[in-house]
Amino acid sequence: MDNYKDSSPTQIFLLRHGHVENPSGCFYSQQDIPLSKQGKQESHEVANLLKSIPFKAIFTSDLSRTLYLAELLAKPRNLMPKKRAELREVDFGKWSGLTWSQIESKYPGQILERFKNLETYRPPGGENMADVKKRSLLIFDEILKKYQGNSVAIVAHAGINRIILAYFLNMPIQNCFRLGQDYGCINKIVIFPDGQAVLEMLNWKDRII
Repeated sequence: MDNYKDSSPTQIFLLRHGHVENPSGCFYSQQDIPLSKQGKQESHEVANLLKSIPFKAIFTSDLSRTLYLAELLAKPRNLMPKKRAELREVDFGKWSGLTWSQIESKYPGQILERFKNLETYRPPGGENMADVKKRSLLIFDEILKKYQGNSVAIVAHAGINRIILAYFLNMPIQNCFRLGQDYGCINKIVIFPDGQAVLEMLNWKDRII
């Protein structure tokens, strides 16, 4: 990420999808869980808030809960969302679809173990946060090679967003849950030509931009 030629900063709007139709406290992972009615409304609100931003590209996870917002952003700009599996939520493997209590029953003590070792711990059949970092940052390499000096939207998930934000803040992965990521939130990262990044918005959900 050090090949900068354009004199203008690159503006990344990192977004989280809206509420989903899923029980609270469930590890829905990479399952294709649909948005709730509230989640769709939140998506429209985010798209309206960002209507004046001249996005050159819209990147999104290929799951339907992110695609909904990506398509709302892309259509008025005559763009096609760039679907990337690298932006999917954390793969929790055999934990996917289970609640916290179900996981604790089947895998005693393993949730606590994961939170003690976020970077290296993998749920059975899943991935750790270092894996997530590696795949998600591939998208930034693509953006900074093709869209330097432009505004780009990324519609993703809480886990992905926290990893990306932690990277640009030079924050250890272990501390990434200190970064709030509510449903339908907006984050803005400005990356300057020398590679320095400034976080201008974090977990923003106000209704004035």
